[in-house]
Amino acid sequence: MRKEAALKTWWELYEAACRLEEMKPWDYLNKDQYVVIQLKEEKEPVFLRVLGSGQGEEKEIEIYPGFKGWQDLTMIAELGTGMEEFLSKDYAMSDRRVLICRYGKKSDVMYSQQEISKALNLPMAKEEMWPNFISCRSRYIPFSPDQDEVLLMTEAIRNLFMCIRALEAKKLPIKWEEEERLCRIFNRETGLWNMFPAKIPKQSRPYMGIQIQKEEFKKELKNIPAKDQNVEIDFCYTHIAQSDEEAGRPRNPFLFVAADEKTGQLITRYFLKPEETELSLISNFLLSHLKQQGRMKKITSGNPWIIKALEEVCRELGIETELGKTEVLEDLMKKIDNRM
Repeated sequence: MRKEAALKTWWELYEAACRLEEMKPWDYLNKDQYVVIQLKEEKEPVFLRVLGSGQGEEKEIEIYPGFKGWQDLTMIAELGTGMEEFLSKDYAMSDRRVLICRYGKKSDVMYSQQEISKALNLPMAKEEMWPNFISCRSRYIPFSPDQDEVLLMTEAIRNLFMCIRALEAKKLPIKWEEEERLCRIFNRETGLWNMFPAKIPKQSRPYMGIQIQKEEFKKELKNIPAKDQNVEIDFCYTHIAQSDEEAGRPRNPFLFVAADEKTGQLITRYFLKPEETELSLISNFLLSHLKQQGRMKKITSGNPWIIKALEEVCRELGIETELGKTEVLEDLMKKIDNRM
């Protein structure tokens, strides 16, 4: 159940964020130079990225909690390259777990935080560089942080402030181009914070494959008549807020879509239930399609996790898989979006 932060807790976050803004962290870090902080009360580190140094970049601090957060940051950083060359930017940005402190016009702040700002007065905040705090989670609409998130953001931003001071003083020579990160860790034995550069490679989300255990069933699927059909499949977010009282924040409906590449016709679209996983949905679609429409020639997707899930089982069934553009699906989704 969601628990809201008290006004005193919000004040501490605003104070930390405004103090950091005065340091202009984007003058010391770019979007490819990461800070790793092991907070006192957290089991896993948080990974921070600072935006604002590049042309057209909004000035913001992104906080990715834990090693899953590090995988999400890697996904964002690798967009348009390698295995993620064709991955939808909207999917990647919507499917990540991140806490954001974005600086901008006070009028752009979400309504709930405008009310908090009024109650707190906040003399230290600047009208054109007002902190807007955003919590992003997979399958949810971006929302205002809850109590635990506000506390985590406050500690992360306070520690980032100390990292920026160290960079300003040029105390830490870091080989950013060699994947060194600026690390800050609390030493419980000495009671002191330690700062040092460390090489931490990027870490992708794990690829999970579908397997068919029973050889008889596998043989049965192989014997299904083949047809000259290329299928495009993908997952996408609809960005239509859906109430979720238990979570205390609106859901972002998550859609699975498949289309026939040659005819341009939609084969299926299905909204995943909260408890359903992408892997189970892909598996169900493949088996259902094989039984009802025959064995397709090829499956294409821009999502590498879909292709990796299908790669081995499709190889065994004589179905090609391709990581590539899904132009038919993209056109269909634009038409669907226009109707929603």
